[in-house]
This record gives sequence, structure tokens and C-alpha cells, in this order.
Amino acid sequence: MARPALFIALSALPACTGEITALAALVFGVSFGAWIFGRDRQRRALLAAESLRHAIASGSHRRIEADLRRELALAAAGEDISPERRWLARAQLGALLVAEWRLDEARALYASDDAGLSPHLQALTAFGRHELAVVAEVADKARLAAIRADRDRCLTFVPEPYKATVARAWGALEGLCMARMGWAREAIPLLEPGLEAVELNPARILYLFHLAQAYELLGDHENADINYHQASLAFPGTRLASEARSRLRALAAADEHVFRGMLPEAPAASRAP
Repeated sequence: MARPALFIALSALPACTGEITALAALVFGVSFGAWIFGRDRQRRALLAAESLRHAIASGSHRRIEADLRRELALAAAGEDISPERRWLARAQLGALLVAEWRLDEARALYASDDAGLSPHLQALTAFGRHELAVVAEVADKARLAAIRADRDRCLTFVPEPYKATVARAWGALEGLCMARMGWAREAIPLLEPGLEAVELNPARILYLFHLAQAYELLGDHENADINYHQASLAFPGTRLASEARSRLRALAAADEHVFRGMLPEAPAASRAP
């Protein structure tokens, strides 16, 4: 049976590289392969990551979700599964749930205690929790400050050659928060370069949709159209993919006054109970 491609490729690496692979998963970008020792492993990991992205784009991600849940269930039952493997599975599953706007399920997943985790896994967990909170709650300056604080802590232990890539991943998350706050002009310079760093993140559709929406708010319909189109293909069948197709139709049919009046169309957030 097929396995969750990126997760299995990473978890199959030697245990001594666990912390490195955990932080590599945080980046979710093609450059993470250079972080994994050996050219052969790099090629396998990148190929597996591409397979995962294809599964999402083709609607065959249910198998991946089932495998990730099975892995977490085995860990909860006491199977000898390393913290790195368990928390990487949780990060993958959490991103899938958020991308599908299954926010209550994602919130329950991230409620687990993370005491005693390595700094690398704490960074991975913080990234996922912020990603969820930005769309599940009302984004505000306090959330933005928390993202920046966790970014700064993360960058203190990232090897120098990879700091720029990791910073772009966090920058994309910061831009997502700004877009949800309505700060379109400030969000775009962070979201645009950050897209590559979250290229293999299952929740990448969040970044594409909100980048498109930011461009639309500023009246740049050409770039809005480009990114709505990419969002519509990134994760078919999800709420945001449907919203992206609706925005594409509106941009094609309406004048500026009409589609400005229709904004925003991202699902509204509500504060967690």
C-alpha cells in the first residue's frame, strides 16, 4: 500500500538526523533536499514530496490522511515510534485538515502536549499552530507578534546556509496573517517570495488564495487572476479552491466597482471557544 510520500521519505532516514528532517519539513520547499545527507536521499525525498503534491492535486489525499492517522494511533497505543516521526505525521495531517477547512479537527490535533520536545520540533509545532490560528480565529497584532517571536527563536538554531529559506517560510506565514488582517499591501512582499518555501506544504492553497485576494484588494487584477487560478488547482474539492474559481469568474465578468463590492470571500474566522 502506498504511504504518505514526504513523511515516509523523511522518517526512513537515520534517527540521528531526526531534528534536521523535522526542521526540513517546516520549510516544505524544494531546497530542503540539500539539507538531507547524501545526493541519493535528496533525490528520493524530493521525488516523494512531488508525489505527495500530486496526490493532493489529483484528489487522492484520503489515503494519505488515513495513513497519517494510523501512524498517530500506533504511537498513542505505545508503538516504538520516534517523536520526530510522530510530530512530522501530526504536522502533515494538521496542514491537510487546515487546507480542507476542517478547523475543529485540526484544533483537536494540535491540542496535544508538546512538553520536552526538541527546539526543532517545537518550531514545527508552533508553525502549524499559528497556521491554524490565523484562519480559525480573528487575526490581529497579537498573533502577528507571536509569529514573529517564534520565527526569531527558530532562526537561532537554523544552520546558516538555510536561514534564508526558513525565514521565507515564516515570512509566508506572517504574510498570511497580515492578509487576514486586511493589510494587503504589507502581506504581498512576504507572501510572494514565501510561496516557494511552502511549495510542498499541504496547506499551500491558503497562501495562494490570500495572495490573490491581497492583489485584488489593491486592484491588481492580473496578479489576482494568476494566483486565484493556481489556488483553484492546488487542492481541488476544498472550500478555498471553490472560492478561487468564483473569484476568477467575477474578475472575468465584472468591473472594478462590482468585484470590490464582493470582497472579501475568504471564509470568515470566529474566535475559538
